[in-house]
Amino acid sequence: MTTTLIGRDGPATRLRAEMDRTASHGGLVFVTGEAGVGKTALVTRMLDEADREGNVVASGAAWDREGAPGYWPWVQVVRRLARELDGDEWQRAADAAGAGLSFLLGEITEPPPVDDLDDATFWMYDAVTTLLVTIARDRPLIIALEDLHWADASTLHLLEFVVRHTWFERLLVVGTYRDVEVETPGHPLQKLLRPLEMKATTITLTGLDVADVGALISQVTGLETDHEIVTAVHRRTGGNPLYIEQLARLWHVGNPVDIVPPGIRDALHRHLERLPTPLLSALTDAAVIGPEFHRHLLAAVTGRTGAEIHQLLQQAALTRLVLPLEAGRFRFAHDLVREILYESTGPEQRRRTHAAVARALHNAGDDGVAPAHLAHHAYLAVPDIAPADAIQHLLAAGREASCRLAADEAETHYRRALELVPDDSPGDRASIMLRLADQERRAGSPEAARRTLVTAAELAERDGDLLNRIRTALDELSGPASQAEAGDDAAVNSFRFDGAVWTLSFAGRTIHMPDAKGLHDLHTLLSRPGTDVPVVDLLTARSGDDARSARRFGGDDVLDDTAKEQYRQRLSQLDEEIDLALDRRDDERAAQLDRERTALLDQLRQAAGLGGRTRSLGDEAERSRKTVTARIRDVLRRLDERHPELAAHLRTTVSTGIACRYDPPADGASWDL
Repeated sequence: MTTTLIGRDGPATRLRAEMDRTASHGGLVFVTGEAGVGKTALVTRMLDEADREGNVVASGAAWDREGAPGYWPWVQVVRRLARELDGDEWQRAADAAGAGLSFLLGEITEPPPVDDLDDATFWMYDAVTTLLVTIARDRPLIIALEDLHWADASTLHLLEFVVRHTWFERLLVVGTYRDVEVETPGHPLQKLLRPLEMKATTITLTGLDVADVGALISQVTGLETDHEIVTAVHRRTGGNPLYIEQLARLWHVGNPVDIVPPGIRDALHRHLERLPTPLLSALTDAAVIGPEFHRHLLAAVTGRTGAEIHQLLQQAALTRLVLPLEAGRFRFAHDLVREILYESTGPEQRRRTHAAVARALHNAGDDGVAPAHLAHHAYLAVPDIAPADAIQHLLAAGREASCRLAADEAETHYRRALELVPDDSPGDRASIMLRLADQERRAGSPEAARRTLVTAAELAERDGDLLNRIRTALDELSGPASQAEAGDDAAVNSFRFDGAVWTLSFAGRTIHMPDAKGLHDLHTLLSRPGTDVPVVDLLTARSGDDARSARRFGGDDVLDDTAKEQYRQRLSQLDEEIDLALDRRDDERAAQLDRERTALLDQLRQAAGLGGRTRSLGDEAERSRKTVTARIRDVLRRLDERHPELAAHLRTTVSTGIACRYDPPADGASWDL
């Protein structure tokens, strides 16, 4: 077992110096490097030294999969401080922090209103900072946040706040991350880490040199290794300590020392393949649970007794595959070990194990089970877990995340729930979309929230109560914005399209509607007040192919006499029925008949030429008039319910016919188009 840090004297000295400075002021240190280079080993050694010297230490780590709750590293830090400090010390710090700490720990049962969100977030950030500062004023405090390359954005926002407000306190924060991953183009955390890097002391770990590679092999195996072999290992591994340790263990159990697997994953694979089957099986199940796991949960998932699991985990600890924590918890010694174990299982086996984990967590009740963990495993277990059950777990996790001010996490849960709701349940989909839009708004994406709500409104047409709640959310979302954009009365009217959703404002009220051809027709008319616009031009504006087909139809070859007569009769009948529907203001029926007429014309065009003669069937302008009229009236019918003031205005100012026209009232009506 490794007892000495080899080849890390320089980085250890720098980290030690930063820790010593904590006696007078705070700081931020980033330890970076590739996977397996020894970041965790270096930081763990520092925390052990700090703990022995009487400092307060706590750590947390981000997860590499989506099952972790928002702010998860900070949740771990606060919980560990609560366990490590004596009762009076913790109580004094918690009292100073105040109720804002309840948001982070998931003790709030109702999300704050959107208008109070910024205040609530600041309240929580300030509570965490106050807690840490209060502790640090009694004893220096050192916090480690590991694997920040996997962190959620909320974790880094809180880190930035803490660092900014504790620079003159006895608080040192040490973060680790894989710099190679973060520097990959498009990594989501690049922009968040850059400002922090400017404030931090960065210690970058690289591979060991040849002499240190030989020393590490000797430390692991207890044997001296030929210099040529050491040099070959250094060349092949780049001096990566984890890779070297795995190779040394392989050699120590009988593999030829001159055989070097081509990569670190291959070395780990070979090491794992030599494990006893029961141990390998238990560790594979543990990898599905997560980076950390409790032995009781692993026992429930594997179906083994607690004593059997205890014995297997002791074996795993001896081979340094897992490390024991407090109170029956374990974590994998390195993320690569867990990644390889997780990826070694097929989709069906992985799904079954996720289902076993979800059932075990559900049976545990509220005994320390994070709703996000349960929802994550239930989602990945479908269909072994019923979709309806997984949806309920995801909705519960989304609400709990919202109470913790973790909007990004809540979004993930609601999107996953939507994936599982069938298309033939529009009401259920609309209900989840309403929750999703609320989180999109809280996460600072009002446009995304607006699009989600408009789609939800379309799905909720048959549920009056749900539809009203969706419309209320839309009005709340757009009301203040439309007034701010207005500036004065002349700009309050708007008829705008953003490529997906229409924003319609009139008489001080704003609504949003999904795209429709009639809305484009009205937009064209509003942009040309007092001007006759031929209906053919309206058709051509967005439906050039349809218009060109209509023009071309007069020159197409027609069918034989019998077929011609049948088509002519049906077209004539449709014309009469469309006129009747329009006279009765039955716009929905008119639109339906017009769709049938368009389909019939398409059939004729495709089958033209059978009669060998050319003949005009119908008048293009008349067909265009009926199509455009039906489209506009369909929109007005929808506006009657959504925005009756706007519907009334358009009915009195828009005329349809062979040419359409918008005549604004004498006092004028200015539009933002």
